[in-house]
Amino acid sequence: MSRLLAYALFGAILFAACGGDSSPRRVIQITQADDSCSPASIDLRPGEAVTFSVKNEGKKDREVEGIEGTKLEEVIVPSGRTREIDYDAPSKAGTGKIKCYVPGGSASIIELKISGAAAGSAKDASGGPSEKSAKTGKTPNDTVSVKLEGFEVMADKLAVAAGPTKFVAVNASKTDIHELAVLRLKADGSYENTGEVEDIAPGKSGEVVLDLPAGKYLLACLIVPGEAGSKEDHFQRGMRRDFEVK
Repeated sequence: MSRLLAYALFGAILFAACGGDSSPRRVIQITQADDSCSPASIDLRPGEAVTFSVKNEGKKDREVEGIEGTKLEEVIVPSGRTREIDYDAPSKAGTGKIKCYVPGGSASIIELKISGAAAGSAKDASGGPSEKSAKTGKTPNDTVSVKLEGFEVMADKLAVAAGPTKFVAVNASKTDIHELAVLRLKADGSYENTGEVEDIAPGKSGEVVLDLPAGKYLLACLIVPGEAGSKEDHFQRGMRRDFEVK
């Protein structure tokens, strides 16, 4: 055997041993319309690596993200566009939830049903890549204290200067889980979620630091029916407050 051939064979064996023959991800289509997203549920195997191909057929930009412990990073899908999102299912059987929504508008919950024989080890035991942190790492210039109670959002300040701002949210409700989302008003009249404190249990608090440009905003709770045990749309019930960054 020539030395060149031996090197070629060694390289092929090494490539295979390092995972060169790994299986491609299964592609799962998610379609976003003006008032809903489909399918309503998706079946996965424990540890399965998939790609969600999210197509927005609606007239407004929509967002998709994992909720209630489902680690799917928040992604904005512009109207008429498609975004590919890789996801690794948890290594154990169970359920997960994906929220597909227009900030301040319609929302749908897609249930992930994880069962059957394991597909292989997942990258993270809780599923998917790490969630994107909205924290800037910058020292805040100001702090806004927000109280969430009933279906109201109350803030000690309704305007701040542009730049890093800390939002401290307290859920004063005795029974309901709430969240605080900071929504920026866009030129077309829709809203963009710039960052949030999710799933704040009754009596608990959370905080986030956001570097915000000047503009009009809303401080809001975006929990919808089927999320965090809620049967109501908190935003539509009035959980929003005008806010300004100057």
